[in-house]
Amino acid sequence: MQKYFFAANDSYLLGLPKQENFIDYVDIESPQQIALNFKSSNLKQSYSFTKLAGIMLSKESQRLFSGEITQQTFEMLRCRLNGHLLAYFGKEDVENINHRKISAFITYLQGQDIGAVTINQYLGLLKRVLFAGVLDGVVDQLPTFPKVKSKSIPRGSFSVGEYKNLLRISKQLSSLCEAPKPPTHRNTANGAFIKTQSVPMEMTWLIGFMVNTFVRPVDIKLIKHKHIQIINDSNRYLRISMIETKKHAGQIVSMRVAVSIYQRILAYQSSKGFGNQEDYVFFPHVGDRQGAISLISGHFKKILDKGNMRIGVNSEKRSLYSLRHTAITFRLLYGRGIDLLTLARNARTSVEMIERFYSSNLTAEMNIELLQSKRTQRSDLKLYA
Repeated sequence: MQKYFFAANDSYLLGLPKQENFIDYVDIESPQQIALNFKSSNLKQSYSFTKLAGIMLSKESQRLFSGEITQQTFEMLRCRLNGHLLAYFGKEDVENINHRKISAFITYLQGQDIGAVTINQYLGLLKRVLFAGVLDGVVDQLPTFPKVKSKSIPRGSFSVGEYKNLLRISKQLSSLCEAPKPPTHRNTANGAFIKTQSVPMEMTWLIGFMVNTFVRPVDIKLIKHKHIQIINDSNRYLRISMIETKKHAGQIVSMRVAVSIYQRILAYQSSKGFGNQEDYVFFPHVGDRQGAISLISGHFKKILDKGNMRIGVNSEKRSLYSLRHTAITFRLLYGRGIDLLTLARNARTSVEMIERFYSSNLTAEMNIELLQSKRTQRSDLKLYA
């Protein structure tokens, strides 16, 4: 028997206690059981937003179990529904949700100090719930949604000097000698110590690996040795064949230096009894991979705090994701003639995302040599004096 999502205040259909404005797991034999029960009732009577959200989530749960979406995506969707959306629209008849009430919802979110980007995400989820009602014949048509203007915030990356400082600090912290502490719930996470000043030596390699491979933090927790192939040809690089993440698939080609970084990681992991094809590249001893990325993020914050680099020069916040931003920014700055399409495909993102979030914080002065460069071939047009 699988678990599907269901509107808790419709739990009488399954003979369960009634709850108000909350959606959670309910054991049932199949999602078709929900559909049959709903079709047997008069859908045009008062139909609450909570009930419709339950139908939408039951469909999303099927996508989760079939592998179309990740558990992380599903949990984010559920949390947002159980948060502000159900708090505001829970008992509302879906037929009465119109442009005016959606505008009032936006004002409510703004009063909670929620930014424009997150508000648009809430509106997108609200639209998905109402569209599920259109498909099921519960809602005649989607209301007109107000537009909330959001400003694209440049990603927080590191300069060359800051990147070198990250590596230096990481090496310093990994060499600290601390007295061993007995493991307790206060200083361990998934069997690995975190409440100490020192960081594992793997963190230095991880920083260099991310900056030279363009991978995301979500890739770091999933990548295994079987996904990596060393290519020694006219060009030396890593060919990384990852599973789809963030709706992007395809291979990643690394920078040359990533090969030597990976070889050090492989040698170290092999000395610890890991390094097999099915072993994870980073922190393979941590079985809970969500716990592994939390562990890595915690160690990276120690490095940032030590170097006073948590906030950038433009007040942008830095995190583990900033290493990927640094990788893309370095190619934009120092890649000779690289085009955005090639860079976007290799980084498993879109040209639009690079233009909006990565290249927007570059200045002409950063590439003054390229800007003032001249073609070596002669031209009939005399462009220069």
